[in-house]
Amino acid sequence: MIGRNVFTLTPKTGVIRDLESAKYSFVDSEFINPRILDDLCGWLSDSGDQIVSINITDSNKSNRYFGDIDVKKSDSGFPIVTCTSEEGWVSHKYIGRSFSGLHIVEAWSNGGGSGIFCNVLLVTLSLDSALEYDVTRYEKKSRYVIKLIGSLPLGDRYDGEIGYKFGILTIPACKGRKSLRDKKSRVLVL
Repeated sequence: MIGRNVFTLTPKTGVIRDLESAKYSFVDSEFINPRILDDLCGWLSDSGDQIVSINITDSNKSNRYFGDIDVKKSDSGFPIVTCTSEEGWVSHKYIGRSFSGLHIVEAWSNGGGSGIFCNVLLVTLSLDSALEYDVTRYEKKSRYVIKLIGSLPLGDRYDGEIGYKFGILTIPACKGRKSLRDKKSRVLVL
């Protein structure tokens, strides 16, 4: 039969803009595991982006990203979600969404030492399809995917109130310890 084994893996929809209707979210319901964002950040010793997308559907509660999840309220109204494991902890707080559907997330990581490294991540969320082999045949499977668009490293113990309003991301100079953002504020139009 013609077309019997033809699959299209083209995403059904574009990026997920509305987190309230998404299965996985930074703001409520089933939170995206902070350790997934830590993988997207990469190692401090590496340059460039090694991992640029992760299947949230299969990864969110996997052994690779295992840890105790804790959720705390913040002054911004968006929760701070923390995942603690034997290696340390990772947290994230949602900042906002650009007009184009880019999600802006502040992330902190501690690998067990004294450093607390801060990054601002620019990510997209989408629903796409994958090909999966099930014993005797191939099946098309839907999955949620997070994709790294960019990362803005702020260094060890960055202390500042990052904001996003009307398409403008503001990263003020660090108030406390010396950081990568200790001299000037930064403004980005997204």
